[in-house]
Amino acid sequence: MNIKRIYFLDSLRGIAALTVVATHLAGSFAGESFTKDILQSFGRSAVVLFFILSGIVLSMSLQKNNRMSLKVYISYIVKRFFRIYLPFFILIILSYGLFTALEPQYINGLSDWFNTVGTNISMTTLVDNIVMTGSDVEKLDPVVWSLIVEMRVSIIFPILFFALRKASWQTLLLSAGTAFVLGTGVLFFIGQKFLIGQTIFHTAFFILGIGLFLHQSKLKDFIGKTKLEVLVISLILYLHVMFLNLMGLGNIQVISDMLEGFGAVGILLVCYHSIRLQSELNKPLYRALGRYSFSIYLVHCLVFIPLIHILYPYHLTFITMEGLSIPLIGIFAVIVYWLVEKPSQTLGRLVGNNIEAHMTISGDLMKGREKFEQ
Repeated sequence: MNIKRIYFLDSLRGIAALTVVATHLAGSFAGESFTKDILQSFGRSAVVLFFILSGIVLSMSLQKNNRMSLKVYISYIVKRFFRIYLPFFILIILSYGLFTALEPQYINGLSDWFNTVGTNISMTTLVDNIVMTGSDVEKLDPVVWSLIVEMRVSIIFPILFFALRKASWQTLLLSAGTAFVLGTGVLFFIGQKFLIGQTIFHTAFFILGIGLFLHQSKLKDFIGKTKLEVLVISLILYLHVMFLNLMGLGNIQVISDMLEGFGAVGILLVCYHSIRLQSELNKPLYRALGRYSFSIYLVHCLVFIPLIHILYPYHLTFITMEGLSIPLIGIFAVIVYWLVEKPSQTLGRLVGNNIEAHMTISGDLMKGREKFEQ
């Protein structure tokens, strides 16, 4: 996989992160509106895309290994811990301190979702978030539920990848479908408790990412002939909740998530085989969005929600306060990237590679000793 393709995956993640920001800004307002109907539909589809992209990228990181081994797994999980959990941990601590200091109160005119964040928090809330129990995930930083799912699936991902590495696309679809059904069943019986159902359900999107990584090249001829048709159908699937909202129709979330997942797969397939799209997504603006996407995702609620609480006594309009928060989200995302995310990623790579090297040396020494004793 060439470097341009890595950039286009990052760029898509950056665009998706911006749509999550738009979703949360729109979701802060109580009541319904045309703008809210459009923007609030983007959040779920973006998270689905995130998980599929993670499936692709994690598959890329494991592909060079011939088989699953303790050395491979430990190196992988250490890197993943530093990549996801350490920035998450630092931001959760900061958010707890921030909301404890602010003591935010209910604001009329804003949604229950907005007013839940930062209110009625305790040390138990902090501990639940730190240990990723899946409880009170909306209290400190509303995006953490997806990071909990990401971290949990990451733990078992190497097993999934090596088990499905030589599987046909039919087997991969069956595996994803099984995760969909099992996750939906758990959600039906226990709801959102501990995010168990969410974790099982969203594992399907990681499996779709594995399938895309393994089989996208085989569809080159088909996509090349039907690129426009596939893109149009995929965009309709990916954005179908927005269309339903505009028509005043409801949706069943698990079904919509699956449709958005297949839409995201189609969009990615077209991007894989479109030089024009890859060239566009390789432009500096999109590459910058890709670089800072994780930090944007982590910090945006921790910027605009406290800012509204701080500015509310000054009688500014909510639109004005959210507008003022947008450049601040960008500034803080860049700061968090360079002070937290990038150092964590570098440290994880260093520690993971050192562990892998030491285990390789130890293994070679053990083999040499066994030969000597023979």
